[in-house]
Amino acid sequence: MLIPDIQLRAQEIGASGWIIGAILASTFVVQVLVSPLWGAHSDRIGRKTVFVSCTLLSALSMAIYVIANTIPLLFVSRIVAGFGAANIAVAQASITEDGGANGKSRTAALGRLTAAMSLGMIAGPAFGGVVSHAYGSAAVGWIGCAASTFGAIVVALYGKFYEGRKVETRGPIGFRPLFKEFPQLAPLVIVASVAWFALSSLEGTFGRLLDHVWGYGRLEFGLIFSFEAVVGLIAQGVLIGWLSRKLGDRRLLVGSYVLQGVGLALTPFAPELLVIFGASFLFALGNSLSNPTVGGLCSDAVSASKHGEMFGVLQSARGIGFAIGPLVGGILFDIAPYLPYIFAGIVCLAAAAIVTRTVPNSTRVSSEPGYP
Repeated sequence: MLIPDIQLRAQEIGASGWIIGAILASTFVVQVLVSPLWGAHSDRIGRKTVFVSCTLLSALSMAIYVIANTIPLLFVSRIVAGFGAANIAVAQASITEDGGANGKSRTAALGRLTAAMSLGMIAGPAFGGVVSHAYGSAAVGWIGCAASTFGAIVVALYGKFYEGRKVETRGPIGFRPLFKEFPQLAPLVIVASVAWFALSSLEGTFGRLLDHVWGYGRLEFGLIFSFEAVVGLIAQGVLIGWLSRKLGDRRLLVGSYVLQGVGLALTPFAPELLVIFGASFLFALGNSLSNPTVGGLCSDAVSASKHGEMFGVLQSARGIGFAIGPLVGGILFDIAPYLPYIFAGIVCLAAAAIVTRTVPNSTRVSSEPGYP
């Protein structure tokens, strides 16, 4: 719900391009630090407790957004959101274990989870744009806070998570120890952070691009973003399992990054709204296919006892990409509005090339006793 509102709200209270980028990046800087810790903690005490705690932090961040009429308060809101963002990693860890236990493709299972998340992304930006336009930014914050609080209560009372066998994590936690133990994981995480950088460049400047080039505002931003979510829902809920079986995960990942790169590079040169939707379609299709595929390959590359920590590290890598992307995108946009999109498009094509050279056809490691 914040996506159509926060960039323009920050701009209205005097934030320049690099400050807007820093506000958006602050969430992901915090993710880099805390997501591996949350993930490893879920391996020890269980997924549900961590998921509910993170969701309540998300609700708190939206409550702060209600009163965020200054740049410092916008930063506080997004920093608290970063502390709560690991609920996604915890859900992914549970889904991959449960999917594997039933003999299903982990990539397809993650696709279904991401498709469920896309349902919220379809309604959220469009609804947020309408609410912001009609009632102001505070209303967006109140509704978002209520929705997150309600979600946390429902999960606490009725949610069921596949916990696997709880383990006592010993030794250091984070990128380096996990990469040392599972070397095949490193190139996947690096490529994922590079591609997420490209996505964050779009999200960090797209509202300003619509306003600067075509004179569109929050409403059009929300509609385009919701259209991308519909594309993602179809791709993740219907296509990804079939494509994964037909192409294999590595070729699917390469193709998805190529689609993203082309879509991003075309976006700022679209002559009209219909062409913007066309470029958004390419980007959304590639992005929706790449995220579950990366998650599936990563979950295959580590033992099941480390799934929580691994998805925390992957979420942290996502945070690195999203922390750098808005900053670089904001600076490049101030130079020329098309530069972030050209740069991000090249980055995605480079990611596709890296996958072809570094990622094997299969990364599956032997499972431990009692695990999928």
